[in-house]
Amino acid sequence: MRSNLLAFSIAFVCFSAGFAVAEDAGRVEIIAGNGRDSNDEQLYSAGEPQGSAKQFAFGNPFGVQPVGSDLFFTTISDHCVWRMDRKTGDVVRVAGCGLKGYSGDGGPATEARFNWPHEVRVDSAGNLFIADTRNHVIRKVDANTQVISTIAGCGVAGDEGDGGPATKAKLNQPHSVVLDGEGGILIADIANHRIRHVDLKSGLITTVAGTGERKLPKDGDVAAESPLFGPRSLAVDKQSIWLALREGNSIWRIDRASGKIRHVAGSGKKGYSIEGTPLLEATFNGPKGLALDQQGDVLVSDTENQAIRRVSIRTNQVTTLIGGRLSETTSSLRRPHGVAVDGQGNVLVGDSENHRVLMLKQ
Repeated sequence: MRSNLLAFSIAFVCFSAGFAVAEDAGRVEIIAGNGRDSNDEQLYSAGEPQGSAKQFAFGNPFGVQPVGSDLFFTTISDHCVWRMDRKTGDVVRVAGCGLKGYSGDGGPATEARFNWPHEVRVDSAGNLFIADTRNHVIRKVDANTQVISTIAGCGVAGDEGDGGPATKAKLNQPHSVVLDGEGGILIADIANHRIRHVDLKSGLITTVAGTGERKLPKDGDVAAESPLFGPRSLAVDKQSIWLALREGNSIWRIDRASGKIRHVAGSGKKGYSIEGTPLLEATFNGPKGLALDQQGDVLVSDTENQAIRRVSIRTNQVTTLIGGRLSETTSSLRRPHGVAVDGQGNVLVGDSENHRVLMLKQ
């Protein structure tokens, strides 16, 4: 009886202080990475490394993308993209040779050089789309040939090219890339403070949101005529384009039918609001990753708060899912970036500076 009262008292104190008892305790598993950095650049031999994902040192895993029983993820320190078989736990390198640079187009993806690949997406045919951030380009790996090519950006930082071929346009640190479900890709062109669109059939590039100004948009304005403040990550569904504004410390969505931008969460001020704070009053600190879960909620990598947070449209609350205030009962994160949800509802996290990939089991 005494121990029960003690447990209740601890839980009450934590809740009163703005903390929450973690319902997900004990369900976080390390699925890739041994916790050590890869020591940056190293030239990998053909077919190497290959084996259990848990035994390798991965340098700063960022983007995570589950596809069926596979998991694709990027690592920026060693400039590679990996595919993990989640049934066996084995991992293989599918793009990048381990060295920094910009080369390899027209040849095998595993011999190409990248410069901080942040995100990877996979289409229904198995083609890979990679945001090669510091090369200022988006690259594609063909599913059939494994040949790599550049499909957006000319490799020079800038802000030009709308209305013309995407490969002649200038991007500036594209951080996020998503398939729009309508035959194109969307790009978070962060240093240009824009969202760009590439029609994969015509190859033409346009701006769908952002004017280049570094300030927050106004709720209800037309996205193409609105400023953005550090668009860092994207997610899409049939109705909306969701975006995280890192410098703007807030979450927004663009209505795909009307083209208007809507304020979803975050006051715009930097901070870490207590659990259950209403959406528009909540505070974030450098949100850098987005995913949509099966309940229609938005999961956010709140990077500088070392947390994965849930933005619940259903309850009008922002809560912590992993890390942050729940570190002791879930897992301690260190500048997480990528977040994704698989077909079973499990949450995958690129726990970047802990050099590992985590799964919160559902």
